[in-house]
Amino acid sequence: MKKTILIFSAFFCLLIIDQVKAQERTISGTVTSKGANSTPLPGVNVIVQGTTKGVLTDFDGKYTIEASLGQILEFSYLGLKTTFRTIDNANEIDVAMEEDLEQLEDVVVTALGIQKSRKSLTYAAQDINAEELSKVKQTNPVNSLSGKISGVVVNRSSSGAGGSVKVTLRGNSSLGNNQPLYVVDGVPLSNPTGGQPNDTFGDINGGNKDGGDVLSLVNPDDIESLTVLKGASASALYGSAGLNGVILITTKKGRSGSFKVDFSSNLSVDSAAYFVELNDEAENNIDDFFNSGVTSITSLSASGGSENAQTYFSYSNTFASGILPTNDLKQHTINVRETAKFFDGVVTANASVLATTQTITNRPVSGLYFNPLVGAYNFDAAGERLIDYENFETFDPNRNIQSQRWFRATSDIEQNPYWILNRNASEDRNRKLLASMSLKFKIKDWISLQTRGTYDQTLLDYDKQVFATTDATLAPANGRYIFNEQDIRQLYGDVIATINKQFGEFTISANVGGSTTRTTIEILNADSGTNGGLQFANVFSIQNFNANPQVSIFQTSLDKKVNSVFASTTFGFNEKVFVDLTARNDWSSSLPSGSNSYFYPSVGVTGVLSEIFEMGDKISFAKIRGSYAEVGNDVPANTVFPERQILFGGGISPLDPVRPLGEVRPEQQKSYEIGTEWKFFDNRLGFDLGYYHTSTVDQYFQVPVSTGTGSVTVGVNSGDIINEGFEGAIYIVPLQTENFKWVSNINFATNRNEVKEISNPSDDVQIDNQVISAPGVNTFASYLVEGGSYGDIYAQVVKRDANGRPVVDSGAIVLNDENPDNTIAGLEKVGNANPDFTLGWNNSITYKKVSLDFLIDGKFGGETISMTEAIIEGLSNNSQRETTNATIEVVNLAGDPSTLTAQEYYGLAGGRNGFTGEYVYSATNIRLAELAIGYNFKLSESSFFRNIKASLIGNNLFFFYKDAPHDPNVSLSTGNALQGVDVLGLPSTRSWGLNMNLMF
Repeated sequence: MKKTILIFSAFFCLLIIDQVKAQERTISGTVTSKGANSTPLPGVNVIVQGTTKGVLTDFDGKYTIEASLGQILEFSYLGLKTTFRTIDNANEIDVAMEEDLEQLEDVVVTALGIQKSRKSLTYAAQDINAEELSKVKQTNPVNSLSGKISGVVVNRSSSGAGGSVKVTLRGNSSLGNNQPLYVVDGVPLSNPTGGQPNDTFGDINGGNKDGGDVLSLVNPDDIESLTVLKGASASALYGSAGLNGVILITTKKGRSGSFKVDFSSNLSVDSAAYFVELNDEAENNIDDFFNSGVTSITSLSASGGSENAQTYFSYSNTFASGILPTNDLKQHTINVRETAKFFDGVVTANASVLATTQTITNRPVSGLYFNPLVGAYNFDAAGERLIDYENFETFDPNRNIQSQRWFRATSDIEQNPYWILNRNASEDRNRKLLASMSLKFKIKDWISLQTRGTYDQTLLDYDKQVFATTDATLAPANGRYIFNEQDIRQLYGDVIATINKQFGEFTISANVGGSTTRTTIEILNADSGTNGGLQFANVFSIQNFNANPQVSIFQTSLDKKVNSVFASTTFGFNEKVFVDLTARNDWSSSLPSGSNSYFYPSVGVTGVLSEIFEMGDKISFAKIRGSYAEVGNDVPANTVFPERQILFGGGISPLDPVRPLGEVRPEQQKSYEIGTEWKFFDNRLGFDLGYYHTSTVDQYFQVPVSTGTGSVTVGVNSGDIINEGFEGAIYIVPLQTENFKWVSNINFATNRNEVKEISNPSDDVQIDNQVISAPGVNTFASYLVEGGSYGDIYAQVVKRDANGRPVVDSGAIVLNDENPDNTIAGLEKVGNANPDFTLGWNNSITYKKVSLDFLIDGKFGGETISMTEAIIEGLSNNSQRETTNATIEVVNLAGDPSTLTAQEYYGLAGGRNGFTGEYVYSATNIRLAELAIGYNFKLSESSFFRNIKASLIGNNLFFFYKDAPHDPNVSLSTGNALQGVDVLGLPSTRSWGLNMNLMF
């Protein structure tokens, strides 16, 4: 009987299973993003709810799965709201998935590539997605950050395409480097700039040239996301390299699914837009001189792979012709990234190679030497046009060479601009190789071990050929040849153990590890010099150098090692309160062996108010945060024990190198910040507000010291520079319907900088001021003075009477002597180069297939000097105000009034060493920084392309308000010098273009 029952039961079960299988059928469909873009989504997880059955969509967003009537399909994807569909009689189910803003913002990449939930962060971190960086594409993607991240000030270079960018986070704090650290996929990036302008007059050894920076070598389309870590708490784990904040770049990688190809092409036309106002004749000459620049950026990427191995490959090129004749850029970039999993996901390997080559011909310079703009702006030959001198040379039968042709005698600062471009030509060649490898071992579900290594090499070559008959100050009779080669290598490696464990209501997330960084620099410089010269005219090779001591050939080697151990731990209680602790210790080879170790910690606390308290359904999220951090910093290589230079041709340099006065101590920065974040109305409105205070002490800098035998220069540790300010970001979706969406972001920040101390009271050497920009023979300077601010501007100021009228004596303007407390070496403080308040308003509006994006960027406060205008009015009568009929009332020493014409007055005030106080302007400006009008084409299912989008784009289009005669957002140098001054820098441009994106 039992046997009969068992047989019957088995038969009954088989019958039920067969019936269920008969009800199962194949369900297929396409998963897309919801909205105007409506692009297919690869890699979406599709599962039958309550079962282990699941599939991933391919790169066309398509899926196929077996399911039965009444079962529920669950569609999930990072950054999108999970969607559910019940199986009915239809065999095809298409799904459009919406963005989940809360989920998108939940995970943030932080220091060392460590991922954390946003609500657990105890410091300010703001990110921007790849789309924001590529809507209005620029040759340097960091330029796109201006106005989009609070507390970040971005100044574009005056050296055209491929130029470096000056980025300041929360103000200038150091006499050394004030630039942030750039990190790609968790690994610090070597960012040599190849030298920066530092003199208003110009460098006689090639002009004030900008060596560019590494960010201009990165393809914007390779960037997945970018996160800015602003404070010391956020960047403490990176050590001294992260002293000024960190910009984290996460690059794209392959995804599992079918093969995917993206192609983008960007073409823009640039025109000189913002420069000093000239009279009509001079304006016509300049219009003839400047070109319309054209920039083309093309990018192609391909990706795909299986669940266990994915590949990403991209190639991009950039070709740009500048507004300056003969200036052009050619750049090629290749990026390969491979990701693979082994042993059922126990081991994950990630390898990438980035290779870039860039060549720039006649990169624009600033200052007076080798600058074609001096002659172009000051051309005033009666009855002739500047373009008449495009034929820049004439044959000299006595020497059997071509000689320079100009309407008047040349000088050290003025030559035929076309001669400079063609016969003082330069070429920059920059090459970058970045190879990285990482292995991650999953030991247990709660612990993993990762090791990474990076080889980072940058080659910088500079070549300048100066032909015979160039002005004698710059080159001997037979010409001059300058060659510079730099080989900069950085080796980086780290090992990090990661622990994520939960104990009831408590969670712990910890990282413990160590890293090592070695940087080597090899420099070879050859210069035939201004006195040594060449043996044979216009033969540009080292073999042609004259063999005498005036010729300069030197080779320099620098080596620096930093070893580190670090740890970070985040304790969480019930996902409501988090405590963050970090600690790091560095050992630097650039410090003395007895004090080469320095330790610095950080601590932070955050509480999620919306989960601690019942706040109602109108408040989606609320938290408060606070943190304190210390960060140490070492000194450059070859500082503590500098080597004396061996001279070419024999002997050593008679100048003793700068040596530290006493034991060198690590620089130290102490910082604290507090902040709060709130979101309302289902994330339709939100803001993030914060306050920070930073003190940077024991900075290492050089000062002159008087001795019994004269004056020497020594290095000291001293000073205290304070930065404090408020910053905030507001996010709002004012309107949202099924077909229309408007997203608006407002970013704002203030920063107050104070030089609290130049000398510590206990120091043996007391310093009155520290030079940032030396005046030399000109009348612009920047000094650090106790009680002042970083970026203070000093100029030669005109004496005025009680009514503000200039005082003159015997046909000369009288120097002001009534403000001695703010005067150094005859130059008076007239302002500060840094803005008091920054504001950015970024908007994205979509209606069906049409999109409109625009950015309004504003900087308020600060001053700038136009030495360009001063030089023009000192050398010519070409400025517009000089040729007007206006008169200027002046008084003599006795107070008797009289008048001077504008031409007479500014002729007296102008010049490179004139009364630069007359050329001070407010740096406040508000501009339409970016504009993009796009259209997503509707494609049929049989189309070869998955998506096509075309956009009309504009960059730096116009100013709503601007007082200065130049663009105040342009910087002559990404270093500390030459801030707040325009010295014949290349004008900034207005750009219009077309961007095309194809996905297939």
